[in-house]
Amino acid sequence: MENKMKKDIIKDIIVALIPAFLVFIIEFIYNYAICRIFIIQMNFNIMLLEIIIMYLVYFMLCGITKKTGRATVVLSIVIFIISTINLVKIAFTGEPVFFSDILFLNSSYELLDIINGTFVDTIKLIIVPILVQMLVFILIILIGIKNSMEIKEKRVRITMTIISLLILILLFLPVESLNKFVLNYFFEINERKDYGGHVSNIQYYIRYGTITGMYGYLLENRIVQPDDYDENQLNEELRTAEGEKTNKKFGMPNIIIVFSESFWDIGQLEEVKFNKEVAPNLNKYKDEGLFFNMISPSYGGNSANVEFEFLTGANTMYFTRGYIPYMQLYRNDKYYDKPSIITELKNNGYRTKIVACSSKRLFNCGRFYNYLKVDETEFLTDITEGEKKGLYISDETVTNKIINEFENKQANEKLFYMTLTMQAHYPYTITKYENYDIEIIESDLSDNLNDTLKSYAQGIYDADKELGRLYKYIKQYEEPTIIIFYGDHLPYLNKGKEDATKVLKYFNTEDSTLNEYRKYNTQALILANFELEKEENTKYLGADLLSAYVLNNMNIDISDYYKWLYDTKDVIGAANYRVLVDQEGNLYRTDELNGEIKELYNLRRSMQYKLFIK
Repeated sequence: MENKMKKDIIKDIIVALIPAFLVFIIEFIYNYAICRIFIIQMNFNIMLLEIIIMYLVYFMLCGITKKTGRATVVLSIVIFIISTINLVKIAFTGEPVFFSDILFLNSSYELLDIINGTFVDTIKLIIVPILVQMLVFILIILIGIKNSMEIKEKRVRITMTIISLLILILLFLPVESLNKFVLNYFFEINERKDYGGHVSNIQYYIRYGTITGMYGYLLENRIVQPDDYDENQLNEELRTAEGEKTNKKFGMPNIIIVFSESFWDIGQLEEVKFNKEVAPNLNKYKDEGLFFNMISPSYGGNSANVEFEFLTGANTMYFTRGYIPYMQLYRNDKYYDKPSIITELKNNGYRTKIVACSSKRLFNCGRFYNYLKVDETEFLTDITEGEKKGLYISDETVTNKIINEFENKQANEKLFYMTLTMQAHYPYTITKYENYDIEIIESDLSDNLNDTLKSYAQGIYDADKELGRLYKYIKQYEEPTIIIFYGDHLPYLNKGKEDATKVLKYFNTEDSTLNEYRKYNTQALILANFELEKEENTKYLGADLLSAYVLNNMNIDISDYYKWLYDTKDVIGAANYRVLVDQEGNLYRTDELNGEIKELYNLRRSMQYKLFIK
C-alpha cells in the first residue's frame, strides 16, 4: 500500500511538471540552435510568465480532453510545430516566427530571401536540433500517456477549461492597462537600456523566450489610435503646408550623409584635458557650414532608431520604450509606400545608395532598406585587416569608399550616398587601438575611466580627421555637393561598474532637465562646395527634422508631408521621449508639455499614426 502511494505521488509530480518540461525543452533547443550552447538566458519573471501561459493552455486542454495524457499529446505536438517552424524560419530568413505570421511567410521580401538562400546548407544547421527536439517530445508524450490521469468530475473539467480560457483571453486582449502591466513587470520595458538593447528579433527571443517572445512582440506592436485623431484635420494640415517658402539655397546637389557612430565632442568635459583638440574640424567648420544641435532618440545604442528618424521623418518617442521600427513596424508589404527621404529623392531623379559597416541582419536593416527601395545597398562585413582600425572597419576606409564612389559615378548623375560608420563603436578599452594620437594630460577621474575616455576620444579624433579629408575632397569636386555629418547618439562610457555619466559634471548639473538634454544632445553639420547662406532662426533639429530641412531647401518637388514637417520645426526643434527643445533653446520635459507645444506634439503623433501605422 505504501509503495502504491509513493508511485501515485511520483506519477502526480510527473504529470504536474510536464508543462514546465516543455518550456525548458523549447528554450534549450532554441538557444542551442542559435548560440550552439544549452543554456537558458531568460530572467526569472519571463520564465515564470512562460510557465504560466503553458500551464493555462495545459489546464484548458485537460478540461477539454478529460485526460492529462491526451492534453500532453496535444500540447506537445502544438509546441513542437511552433518550435520547428520557428527554427526553420530563422534558418531561412533570419527572423523568428510571430503571431502575426500567416502561413509562415508574411512578405515577399522573406520569400525572396528563401529563394536566394542555400537550401541544403541551411537545413544542415537546424536538422540536429529538430531531430533532438522530436525525440525529446516523443519521450514527453510517452511519459504523459503512461502517467495519464483521468479527470472524472465534469464540473472540475468545465471550471478548469473556462477559467484557463478566460485568463488566456484576458492576457491577449488589447486592454491598455493590463498590457502595460505585463510589459513593465515581466518584460521590464521601462528599464531597458539602449546600450543593452536587442539588435535582432532572434536576440529578443533569446532574452524573452520563444512563446513569451511571440507574446511580448504582440503586446509591444500594438499601437492604438490617438484619442484626438481627426483625419479631416490631418488632411487639411497636409494640404495647407507651406514648406516651399524656403529660398532653395541647396539647389540639386549630390548628397553625402555620414552617420558617424557615437560621435560627440568630448572636449566639452571639465574633468579631462587632452594633449590636443579632439574634434578640431567640427569646431572649425561650425561657422563655415550650417550647425545644429540635435536630440538623439537613444543613448549609447539603438542606432537604428536614429537612422529611422532621419530616413522617414517619424519620431520614435511615439512608440513604446525600446521599440525598434526596423524590426517591429516594417513587417509587411504596405511599408513599400511609406514616406522617406529616399522616395522623395528618387522621385526627383536621384540614385540612392546606403553603405553600412555592419551586417544586413543588424536591426534587420537590410529588410528596411528594401522597403525604402534604396537603389543599392552595401554591407561592409567582409573586410581585410588593413581596412580595420581597432575592432571595426576604419573611418579612413569609409572615406576612401565615398571618394571612390564619386570618382567613378556618371557625370551630372544626382547621387544620395549614405554611410554608417563603426570605428567609434563600443567597447572603449585601452587595448582597442595599438597606437594613440590622443593623450590625457590632466584628469580628476579614475585610471579605468581615463582609459575608457582615451579609447573613445581616439575614435572621435579619427572620425573628425576624416570629416576634414572628405570636406577637402568635395571642395575641389566639380559638381555641387553637400555633406551632412552627424552623430547618432552619445557613447556609453563605462569600465566595469564605473559609469562616466554618473560622475562627470557635464551630465550632473543642478538642472535635471539640462542633464537629460545633455545625455541625448548630439550635433549635425552641413557643409557644401558652394556658398551656404546662414539661417540664424534654426539652431535645433532632431534627426526626424534634419531630412525635412534638407529637402525643403532643395530645388525639387517634395510631398506635402515633408513640407508640413518643415513647418513644425520652429515650435518643436528636437525631441525624444524624455526631453524637448524649441528654437529658443528652452528645454521641456516631454511628459510635462502644455500649450502650443503640447498641441503640436499631439498633432505629430496623429500624423505619424495616419502615415505609418494606419
